[in-house]
Amino acid sequence: MKNELMIKLKPQFQKLLFVKLIKTYKGSIKAGEILKIPASSVRGYKNFYFNSIPKELLNKLSKLNLISSQEIEENTLSKFLKEDQIKNSLNYGRKIRKDNLILLKDAIPKISEIIFNNRINFEKWFKSYFHLLNSGFRKSSFSIEKDIIKIRYNNFTKQGIKKFEVIIPKEFILDNEFIYFFGLWCGDRAGGKRFGICNQNKEIIKFTEHFLTKHHQKIEKILYMSKLIKEPNIKYNKKFILKTDKKGWVLSTHSGNGILASFFIYLQKNLNEFLETVNNKPFFAGLFDAEGNVSLYNKSFRLACKNKEFVKIYQKFLKRMNLYDKYDGCCLITYNISVFMNYIFPYMKHSDKINKANFLFTGKEPIPKEYKQIIDFIKDNPEKTAKELSKALNKNKIYSELKLLSDFNFISHISYPYRYKVNNSLGDKNYNSG
Repeated sequence: MKNELMIKLKPQFQKLLFVKLIKTYKGSIKAGEILKIPASSVRGYKNFYFNSIPKELLNKLSKLNLISSQEIEENTLSKFLKEDQIKNSLNYGRKIRKDNLILLKDAIPKISEIIFNNRINFEKWFKSYFHLLNSGFRKSSFSIEKDIIKIRYNNFTKQGIKKFEVIIPKEFILDNEFIYFFGLWCGDRAGGKRFGICNQNKEIIKFTEHFLTKHHQKIEKILYMSKLIKEPNIKYNKKFILKTDKKGWVLSTHSGNGILASFFIYLQKNLNEFLETVNNKPFFAGLFDAEGNVSLYNKSFRLACKNKEFVKIYQKFLKRMNLYDKYDGCCLITYNISVFMNYIFPYMKHSDKINKANFLFTGKEPIPKEYKQIIDFIKDNPEKTAKELSKALNKNKIYSELKLLSDFNFISHISYPYRYKVNNSLGDKNYNSG
């Protein structure tokens, strides 16, 4: 875009100038041809639809003897560069929009204003959020029918403007199921404006389907997988092959409900107040099922999180339950196994993590697969040293794993350096693996 010098003339002078132009050439069409601008622009300048004129255009009028340089100077109100004016106008418009959005966001109720008697009043939140939804070019409408809200809105997609209709309950019951799902969502939420969970554990997928269906959501499943692996035996609606050197897959189980996703983002932004209000043990169970790890080799539970704000909040509530020992920059860690099993374990749903946590707590079967592999190898190759086992099994943490199996009396060692053997009580029986 050419950065033209623009001249703002006195309105009456500008009108008379273009009246004279049109009369001279017997109409706006011929005048436009002479000036090489549309006839509509000639009329626009005459009727003051445009309140500034390019200096280049005034120079043309001067060459046609319709105006003198002195007349231009005498009737000039201001001068400016066109690009600067556009930028100023855009910035002014952005400021107005930003100020309006701030006012609309400030009108969104606080957590304490929508939670009452173990219920979340989504309707109250939505009626304030609706004004934000309608800001800009998007047009929305809604209707309330018994215990649900039907919301219709337009949104931009790759295929152009598309109409959407979503259904959301007027209120949510703040039971353990909802609180658990919120924790799960905080760790493994679906991307974009999708509302759901990305995971590969069958129990988590099944629970997500149940939760979404219960709350009137239309479920879609999208499989994301590496080209390096065999397709998992799982049902889905769409599939995307990822261009990556990493092996793996994940299933996104979600509804295309951007409004409900926005509501959960609102809850997460007010996480501290939310956790102060509810029984937060199911929340941390859901979060652990998404982002947690049972570390058998050092007998701990680890919750992955790098967001400094959330780390601070999680530390606060985990400390209250005596479930925080340290933060290593990546994970919040606790060694308090018995408290974890008492407070968090009862709400967990992830089968693999449940089995590992139970094994860590009881030292009994089922034995995790990676530990069963060690036992099987020792059973077939007795009296191997830890170094020999590490090399044969290609394991870096073999020493801590052997110690755990020794502590739980699955194996024992003889002489020095230690040579390991499977205990007789285990050697002849068919034990289960987790």
